[in-house]
Amino acid sequence: MSTLSGVALAAVWTPNPNHPLTLINFFGYLMLIVGCVITVTGVVATVLILRGKSQKKWGDHVVGPFILAIGLVLAYFGVRLF
Repeated sequence: MSTLSGVALAAVWTPNPNHPLTLINFFGYLMLIVGCVITVTGVVATVLILRGKSQKKWGDHVVGPFILAIGLVLAYFGVRLF
């Protein structure tokens, strides 16, 4: 005996006519995902650089936050696209 008692369920997807899915939305999602990955990489790089030996030049301390900033900018523009 079926738990649905003969009721057939259908999966129906209806897009929002005010916000259609386009190629721009795809690139927005893609930029958001890539930006988040780069942001996490920047955070990890910053933490690893700061925990390293103290015999570094000032440029070595800028690499991690620079990667972090690039990731945040990409994620921001990804959100703005969709």
